[in-house]
Amino acid sequence: MNVEVTRRDFLKGLGALVALSAFSDLSEIARASEQSKPFKEGDVKYYKSTCKMCVNFCGIKVKVQNGVIRAIYPDENRAPYFNWGNCCKGISGIWNTYNPYRLKKPLKRTNPKKGPNEDPRWVEISWEEAFNIVAERLKKIRQEDPRKLVWHHGHGKYLIDDRWMKAFTAAFGTPNMIHRTTVCEAAKHVADEITWGGHEPLPDLEYCNYLINMGGNYFEAEQWARWLDHATIEAKERGMKLVVVEPRLSNLAAKADEWVPIKPGKDVLFLLAMANVLIEKGYVDREFLINYTNAPFLVGEDGKFLRDENGNELVWDTATNSAKPFADGVKPALEGRYQIDGKTYRTAFQVLVDYVKDITPESVAEECGVPAEQIRKIAVEFGENARIGSTIVIEGKELRYRPVCIHTFRGITAKEYGVQNNRARLIVMMLVGAIDAVGGYLLHHPGKASYMEPSKCEYPPSRVDLKKSVFLPHATHDVSQQAMLTLLDPDKYGLEYKPEMQMFFATNRPFSTSDTEKQFEALSKTFNVAIEILMTETAWYADVVFPDKTYLEAFGFKGGRWTPHSRHVTLHYPIVNTYNIPYQNLEIMFELAKRAGFYEDFIEKINEKFKFKNPKFEKGREYDARSAFDILWRNAAGESLEEGMKKGFSGKLVGVEERYLEGAEAKFKGPGKPKMHLYCEELIHTKDKVLELAKQHDNIRQVFVEWYEDVDVERIVEINLSPIPKKEHAYPTPHRKAESYPLYLITFKRIYRTQSGFCNVNPILNQVSHDSAENEVWINKSTAMSLKIRDGDKVVVESRIGKLEGIARLTEGIRPDTIGIAYHYGHWSPGYPEWARKGSWPNKILEYHPDMVGGMNSFNDTKVKVYKA
Repeated sequence: MNVEVTRRDFLKGLGALVALSAFSDLSEIARASEQSKPFKEGDVKYYKSTCKMCVNFCGIKVKVQNGVIRAIYPDENRAPYFNWGNCCKGISGIWNTYNPYRLKKPLKRTNPKKGPNEDPRWVEISWEEAFNIVAERLKKIRQEDPRKLVWHHGHGKYLIDDRWMKAFTAAFGTPNMIHRTTVCEAAKHVADEITWGGHEPLPDLEYCNYLINMGGNYFEAEQWARWLDHATIEAKERGMKLVVVEPRLSNLAAKADEWVPIKPGKDVLFLLAMANVLIEKGYVDREFLINYTNAPFLVGEDGKFLRDENGNELVWDTATNSAKPFADGVKPALEGRYQIDGKTYRTAFQVLVDYVKDITPESVAEECGVPAEQIRKIAVEFGENARIGSTIVIEGKELRYRPVCIHTFRGITAKEYGVQNNRARLIVMMLVGAIDAVGGYLLHHPGKASYMEPSKCEYPPSRVDLKKSVFLPHATHDVSQQAMLTLLDPDKYGLEYKPEMQMFFATNRPFSTSDTEKQFEALSKTFNVAIEILMTETAWYADVVFPDKTYLEAFGFKGGRWTPHSRHVTLHYPIVNTYNIPYQNLEIMFELAKRAGFYEDFIEKINEKFKFKNPKFEKGREYDARSAFDILWRNAAGESLEEGMKKGFSGKLVGVEERYLEGAEAKFKGPGKPKMHLYCEELIHTKDKVLELAKQHDNIRQVFVEWYEDVDVERIVEINLSPIPKKEHAYPTPHRKAESYPLYLITFKRIYRTQSGFCNVNPILNQVSHDSAENEVWINKSTAMSLKIRDGDKVVVESRIGKLEGIARLTEGIRPDTIGIAYHYGHWSPGYPEWARKGSWPNKILEYHPDMVGGMNSFNDTKVKVYKA
C-alpha cells in the first residue's frame, strides 16, 4: 500500500509541532496548521532504510521533500529477500516521527507517590541533570550490589540489537537484563530447542503442498508476516492446501481452504489424535525416525534411557539381538519391548505408540469441538501429502521431499502448556519425516547441545525473572512477566537481594502482560528510568524519563528475518531530527556508563557480545551512535556504514546446500551423531531435580501450589515435565478451576497496533477502518442471543481476577463457547490524548499460570462470563 500524505493531512501532523508541548490536543494542531505557510515543492530525495514499526524489518524507501518526510514506500530491492510491500502500519511510520505528543526533553518526577491516578508533577530538566541523577543512582547500586538493577527492553531489541544491552548490563554487573519473549512466543522457541536444539524454523512454502496453521495469523501480525503472506498466496496459487485450526476466523483463516474452529486449549488432543491416525495408517517415515531422531533409544520403566558405562544411549540392534550404541553396522529397531538384565525396555517410539493408541479422533472429538471424521480426514491428507520415501532433485542434489508442514505462532503457544502443545506439533511432523525436508519444516541453526540437556534447576535463583531456575527450568528466554511479581515478594522465590532500580527501554511491559494490577504495584516500589518517545503507562511510573529518537531519526541494526531462500542484515539511520533531540538510545547508555564509572568495561563487553574482530571498539576512545554502528556494520556486512546507508541492508540468496544440507542432514543423520528428541528424556532428569529441591525448600512447593492451584506438587511437576505430550496438557488451570465461568477468552493481535507501541496515538492507523481506533468483544451470534446481547451493546467481561467493559461485536467467526478481544487497546496513561485511550484492556483480567517448562505467559487460558453492562 502506497500513500502520499496530502497537504491537509500533512499540515495537521506538522503545523508548528515543534512549538507544541508533548500533551497538546488536536485542536492546537489544527489552529497551528491554519497559520502555516503554503507548502513548496522543493528538492525531493529518497532514502533506502528499514521499517521498525514491528519486528518484520521490511525494506522501505523514504521520500523526503524540503527536509520533511512526505511518504514511505516499499524498497523494491528488498523484494527478492523479504517483503514485497508495506502494510498500513509501516507507511504510517511518518506520524511516529512527527507526532506532537512525543517526549522532547528529559523529565523528572517531583511527586514520590506512584499510581495510575497520581500526578507525577513532571518538571523538564536538562540532559546534564538527567544524566547525573541516573548515573549517581547507578554508581551507588553498582558499589553496593549491582544485582539490584533490573533492565527491561522490548522493541528496543529490534531497534538497535540487544547485544548492546547485554554488554551494558554485563559491564554493570547485573544478571537482570529482561526481554519480552515470554509474552510473545517463548514456548514455541523452547519446544524447538529441547527437540532439535535451535529456534526460528520456517515452512518451506515454495515447495509445500499441505500447510496446517494453528493460530498463527500472519496475514495481520506475526514475525515473518510480510514474507509469509505473499509466499502463502504464491503457494496457494500453485495448489497448496491451507488448513487453519483456531477458534476464531482470523484474516488467515478467511483465506484458508478449510477452517477448523477448535475449542481453545485442546490443540494437543487434536495433534495426538493425528499421530494416532498416522501410525494406524502407516504414514510413518521409519528411516527418518531411526536415522535422525532418538525414537529407537531404549526407555526403562523409570522413563530414562538405557545407557552403557560410557553414558551412550542404547538401541536394540536387530542384527545381533542385543542392546548397543547406535554406531556403524548397528541396525536399530524402531519399535518393540525387550528384556535386558531382567528389566523391560521399550523404544522411545513404542512409548509414543502405546500412549496415543487410545487417543483416537472419536475419543477427543467432543473435547476438541471438532468432528472425528474431520480430524481423521486431515490426518490422512497430511500423511498422503507427505509422500514418505520420495525425493526431489534441485540444483543437481537429490533431497528428501516431504511437502507438508504445521505452522504456529502464539495461538497454541501462549498457554500454560505451550511447550507441550508445540512438542505435539513437532512430533506429528517427525512421524512423516517433514523436519528439514524439501517442502517441510526448515530448521535454523540446529544442534545446540545445551538446549537439549537437563536443566541445572538453579536455586536460589540469580535472576529476578526466575529464568532457568527450579521454578521455570527450561526458560532459556527472559521471563518478562515474572520480574515484577518476584520484586513484590523476593523471599517467596528465594531471591537473595531486593531490586531497587529499574530501567525501561522501548517497552511498556507491565501494561502488556497479565495480572496487570500486580505488575504496576511492583513499579511503585523502585526507582524507575524510561527511555521512550511517548508517555506510556510504564513511563508514567518513572522517576526520570529520557526522550528517544524514532527509527527515522536514529541509527539501528538488526539481523533481518531469514527466509528459506535468503539471508540479510538490516540498517536504519537518521533521515530527519524533528525535535532536535541530541541523543539516541545507545548514546544515552554510553553517557550513563561514563558518568557511573563503567564505560571501559562497557567497551570491553561490546567486543565480547558482538564478537567484533576487525574493526573493534578501543578502550580510551569515545563513541557516538554513528561510529558505533560503523563498527557493527563493517563486521556484519563487510562494508562501511556509508555504503550500508545507500541500501539499508546487505543480503544474499542461498543455494540448495545451505538451504537443505547444513541442518538436520549434517547435525543428526546417521550413526554416531546426536539425535533430535522425539522423546525429551531431559525433562525426566529435570523433573527429578525439581522434586528433590521442592522437598528441601517448602517455598518452592508453595509457589507451584499458587501458580497451578493444586496441592499435589508431584503430580503438577510430572505433568509439566513429561517427555511426551499428554492429554492432561489440554486442561490448563482455569479450564479445571473456573467452573462458574462458561466462556473461553482468547486474545489476538491486529495489524493496526501489534508489536510496536504508540500506534494508539497514530491517527492514520486509527482511521484505517471504522473499528481500528478501538477493539470490541467478539461473541458468537447464538451465544449473544441467549444472553440477550445485541450488536453494539456495552458488555461486562468478568474473569476470576477482574472485569472490563467493552462493545459487543456479534459474529459467526468465533466459536459459541469462546469470546475474543484484541490486545493493545484500553490505554489509560494521561500522557496520551483522550482519543488514544479507547477500547478495552484485556490484560487486566488475564490469569497468570506460567508454562513451567519455558516460562511462557498463559494469555489464552482464562475463562470468563459475559453480561450486559
